[in-house]
Order: sequence, then C-alpha cells, then structure tokens
Amino acid sequence: MPPRSSWSAFGVSLALTASFILWAILALGDGPLPAFDREAAHYFEEAARTHSFRRASMVVFTHLGGVPFMIGLAAVGLAWQWRRGDRVLAIGWPLIAAAGGLLNLALKEPLDRDRPPADSRDRAVSETNESFPSGHAMGAAIGYGLLGYAALQSIRRRDLRIGVVVLLAVHVGMIGFSRIYLRAHWFSDVIGGFMIGGAWLSFGLAWVSYVRARLMLP
Repeated sequence: MPPRSSWSAFGVSLALTASFILWAILALGDGPLPAFDREAAHYFEEAARTHSFRRASMVVFTHLGGVPFMIGLAAVGLAWQWRRGDRVLAIGWPLIAAAGGLLNLALKEPLDRDRPPADSRDRAVSETNESFPSGHAMGAAIGYGLLGYAALQSIRRRDLRIGVVVLLAVHVGMIGFSRIYLRAHWFSDVIGGFMIGGAWLSFGLAWVSYVRARLMLP
C-alpha cells in the first residue's frame, strides 16, 4: 500500500495536470489570455531597449534554466544523494529530470504554438521549436524542485527550511520571467511550464516515496 505522502503527491500532480489542461485551452484559443501575451511581449521588447543591465541579468537567469545547467544540476544531485546514502533519490533525480524533458518535447509538437515573432525576440534567444509549454520553466520547476526536496531532507530548522523554499521559488520565478522578458516565450507558455513541471515533479516524488516505502527505507 503506498504511503500517505505518495497519495498526497499524486493528488497534487493530478490537480496541476487538470489546471494545465484548462490553461492550455485558454492559452491556445483566441481570447483575452493570448491578447495579454502579445501586450506583455510588446511591453518587454520596449523595456529591454532602455535597460541594458536588466536585460543582461535576464540573460543570466535564462541560462540558469537551460538544458546544460539542468544536466549539471542532475549530475550533482545524483552524486550528492548517492554520497548521503539515499540511493532512491540519487537514481530518481536524473530520471525524473530527463523524463520531464522528454515530456516537454512530447507536448510541444502536438500543441504546435508559435513563439513570439523572430524580429521581436532578444538576440540571446536561439530556440526555434514550438513554444508551449516553456521548457525552461518546466525544467526549472523540476530541477530546482528536486534540489529543494533534497535540501529539506537535511535541514531541521524551520526558518532555514522556509528560507530555502522561498529562495528557490524566487529563483525559478526569475528564470520563467526571463523567458518572457527576452520574448523567448509568451507569458502563458511560462505559466503552463510551471504547471506541468510541478505536476511531473509531484508525480516523480510520489514514486520516490513509494519505492522507499517498498524497500522499507526512511
């Protein structure tokens, strides 16, 4: 019988998946959300021209959510958790992250949404594949979510636990914001990426909890 933590995580995953489906319907339709996407893209295109330091900061954040950095984070996570003796999370970390990347690609193609127009994108943006959901937002939610989960296993002080969660949440939020600011994605792409990334993270952690229970590990 799966432990309560697994059921809770599965429940969160289902709720976020349902939210993602509804959000996708709104984002890919022809209503107020796509109109807001276009307005936001135009606003940040104008803002980037007059705030060079802010733009450079957004480029840094966007790289912190890119595939090379996420691969490095997964490798560090595997080594860190293996050294701690948590073999389940050590193996699960790169598997959850890699499967999340494949899921993102599997969603992008059939949803087939165009990115913001090429002439409006920042020069740091090189991606040309489909736009919805944002891979950076999804990957950051999964990768840094796993980092937070692993860190909380070792932290007992309540204030430090809260601090870690807040810091990582802000960091992930800034990665998502950088994709909007640089016009690599529409606003709704990023929110969709966070939703499905959170759903996949919860699903993966549910399995981590289940396997631990099956192996009678703490």
